[in-house]
Amino acid sequence: MAQATRPDKTANPPDSRKARRRRWIAVIALVVIAHVLVLLGLLRMPVPRLPDIAIAPSLEAVLLPPPAPPAPPAPPRQPRPRPAPPAQPAPAPQAQAPAPAVATSPGGESTAVTGTGGEGTAATGAASAPAPAPGPSAAPPAPAAPQYTPPPSATMYYSSFVNGVQNPDGLIRWEQDGSRYRLAVETRVLWFRFVFQSAGEVGPAGLTPLRYEEARRSKKEVARFDAAAGVIVFEARGNQVPMPPGIQDRFSVFLQLVGWVGADPQRYATPGVTDTFNVADTRDVEPMQVQYVGEESLEIGGHGVVITKHFVRLPRHPGDKRRVEIWLAPALKWLPARLRQTEPDGTQIDLVYRSSEGR
Repeated sequence: MAQATRPDKTANPPDSRKARRRRWIAVIALVVIAHVLVLLGLLRMPVPRLPDIAIAPSLEAVLLPPPAPPAPPAPPRQPRPRPAPPAQPAPAPQAQAPAPAVATSPGGESTAVTGTGGEGTAATGAASAPAPAPGPSAAPPAPAAPQYTPPPSATMYYSSFVNGVQNPDGLIRWEQDGSRYRLAVETRVLWFRFVFQSAGEVGPAGLTPLRYEEARRSKKEVARFDAAAGVIVFEARGNQVPMPPGIQDRFSVFLQLVGWVGADPQRYATPGVTDTFNVADTRDVEPMQVQYVGEESLEIGGHGVVITKHFVRLPRHPGDKRRVEIWLAPALKWLPARLRQTEPDGTQIDLVYRSSEGR
């Protein structure tokens, strides 16, 4: 019997498998190309440009050191004892305090000094005490230099307002070890950061800046104080000017005031004390004045209502309408409880103490 022939069960001959493989490779290649094109298209999509941001004027804290206190009254010179006349006893000699000396701060000349001073009464109808003989030994003592007590190191945070609208917080970072100091003041306007730094030495009379730096966006300017050469070098302008005595920079000056008020708050017991001295920024030096205007109650973060001493920078020249104010609080070791600058157009920039570290 003839054997039946079985059908050929071989599936998918080699030519068919190769064709299918080529089709898959083509599909994958098309998908990859499509993804690449999509990615390239996304990378080339236009990015919306941020609008220009109006930079709010930075607070220019320019606080000037107070004057030296009046010289303590010298002990009265007692007259030689004389025998009393037989008819009547000799009148008792009266002590007369010397007139207050004109106070001069190390930072410059004091233009007005008010407050309690030595008081005395002259005897009426009696011979005055004999005047001391002229000579170096009879000269009145020079006014004592103001004492400086540096506040402890701290980082202080401030709520920031522009015309009452809150902005990102600012801070003051103060560091000192008794012989050297570093001060940084930082503010932010939207995404932009502004930093002002001062570094130098601490002495019995206060701060001696050696370097002052202002950084706005990507721009940085520096002033160097070369005491040995007696000049201030402005790196941005490539020039230098003679360095006056008692020089401060724009931000060391208010820490100078803090240390003087902390050493002797009674020197500012009466409104009207005004001082003049020189302040440098990164381009120039100019005289500035600050005046104590009185005590004020102020509400600050974490302390409630505190008593502060309020100081105002006086106009620097006729027509200067920019006003700078600072409030110093004993509850904060006399560090600023508030700083405010009012621009000529009425814009107000306000920094109010919120919290601190390092206390």
